[in-house]
Amino acid sequence: MNLTRRQFGQTVCAAAAQFNLANLARSDTATSATRPNVIIIQPDQHRGTIMRCAGDEQVMTPNLDRLAAEGVRFVNCASSSPVCSPFRGTFQTGLYPHTHGVDRNNVLLDPTLPTFAEIFSDHGYATGYIGKWHLDGGIPPDQPGGYIEPGPRRQGWQEWYGYEKGHEYLNVWKYDDNRKKVRVQGYGWEPAWHTDMALDFVRRHRNMNKPWLYYVAYGPPHLPQQCPERFLKMYDPNAFQLPPDVARRLPPAKRKELRTILQCYYAQVTAIDFEVGRLLRGLRELGVDRDTIVLYTSDHGDKLGSHWSPGLRLRGKAAPFASAFRIPLMVRWPGRIKPGQVHDCLVSSVDLTPTILDLAGLPVAATMQGDSMAPWCLTGKGKANEAVYLGLHGSLTGDTERAWRAVWDGRYIYAPGKFHVLYDHQEDPHEMKNLINLPQYADVRKRLDALLLHLAERTQDPFLPHLRNILSS
Repeated sequence: MNLTRRQFGQTVCAAAAQFNLANLARSDTATSATRPNVIIIQPDQHRGTIMRCAGDEQVMTPNLDRLAAEGVRFVNCASSSPVCSPFRGTFQTGLYPHTHGVDRNNVLLDPTLPTFAEIFSDHGYATGYIGKWHLDGGIPPDQPGGYIEPGPRRQGWQEWYGYEKGHEYLNVWKYDDNRKKVRVQGYGWEPAWHTDMALDFVRRHRNMNKPWLYYVAYGPPHLPQQCPERFLKMYDPNAFQLPPDVARRLPPAKRKELRTILQCYYAQVTAIDFEVGRLLRGLRELGVDRDTIVLYTSDHGDKLGSHWSPGLRLRGKAAPFASAFRIPLMVRWPGRIKPGQVHDCLVSSVDLTPTILDLAGLPVAATMQGDSMAPWCLTGKGKANEAVYLGLHGSLTGDTERAWRAVWDGRYIYAPGKFHVLYDHQEDPHEMKNLINLPQYADVRKRLDALLLHLAERTQDPFLPHLRNILSS
C-alpha cells in the first residue's frame, strides 16, 4: 500500500466528514480559535512495566506516576515491531511496518508517505523534532550522528534537531547549518538539552499564538550505559530483586553483570522521569498545560536478562516476549481527559497515530491501519481490539529466515515458527513455561492460528504465504 501524498490527501478529505466519537465529544474545541497543542515524549527502549505506577516498586518515577495519575494509562500497549526503526516508521505513518516498508532497522522510510506531522502542518500547526530519527536508512559514518537533508526526508517536521542514529548522552552536540557536528555549550547530559529546546519551542510559538506539535525523542534508557552520577547513586546494584525467570536462568557471574546493567538502566529511567517533570512544570509555567495533550510512550522494551541463554546478550529486544514488546502509554490533557484512568484494552503502536490525530480534532485517514484510542481517553469507553499483531522482517525483502509473526491477546503471547512459543500471562507472567507443544493447549493454538491468519490477511501482510506454511507444518 504505497500511497502518494496527493492520494493520501484525498483520503484525508474524505475522512474529514467522518470524525468519530472523540471528535464529536469535543467539537467545540475543534472549531474554536485555540486548538490543542501536542507534545510526544518517546524515550528509547523503556520497558512498559518499569514505572512505579505500573507496579515496579524498585524504580523511582514520580513524574511519570503523576502524568499517569493526571490522565489515562493503558496497561496493555504493545510495540507491533519491537525495534527502533519499524516502530518509528509506524508512529510517523499510522501503518504497519510491512506496509510502510521499514520492517527492520536502518531502512529509509519512503519520503512520499504522508506522516502525522504533515497532517498537523497542513492544518496550521508548527512542528518540531529533536533526538534520534533512525528512519533515513543505513548506518551513518559519523556515529553518533547522521545528518538528515531538509525537505521530504524530514517528513513534515519543520524545526529540526534530529539525527539518524547512534547514542552519546554525555557529550552533547548538534548539526549546524553547514552540516557539521558542533558541541552544545553548557550541557553534559543530552536529555537536558532536549528538554530545554522543547520548552524554547513552546515559548516561541505560544508568543506567536500558533498551535504546535513537538516530538522529544530522548535516547536513554537505550545503550550506552551513561547517566549522571546523581541518578546512579539512587540505586544500589546489590539491592535489586531479580524476577524469578531471570534468577532461575542466570549463573552467578551473569547475575552480577545484570545488577550493574540494572543500576544504570533504572537510573536512566529516573533521569528521563526528571526531564518529564521539567517538561510538565515548564508547560504549566508557560500557561499552556491545559491547552496541551501530552503523550508518553516508547519504541520497545528491554529483555534485561529475561529469556537469556549462553551466547546471548543480557539486553535486547526484537522478540515476541513481553519484556521486549510491552511499552508504556500515558496521555494527559487537563480538563478534557479525566484523571486517574487505567485501561487494560489492547493497544498497538499502529494505534498511536490515529489516537493523537483524533484527540487534536484532525481527520484520521481511512488508509491508516490502527484504531483511535481517543474515545477511551475522553469517555472511558472505546473499541476493544481482539489482539495485537506483531512481527519483524520478511515483508518486502524476502528475508524469511529472520522473520517472525506473533499475536498477543492480552493473555496469551503466541509466536509459531522461529521462536515457537506460547505463554499464558494469566498463569505465568514471567514466561517461564512454554505451552506450545502441550496437547491440552491444542484448542488455544487453533484459535490463535486463526487469529494470526486473519490479522495477516486484514493488514495485507506479504508474509502471509510463509505464515500459512508455518502453521501447516
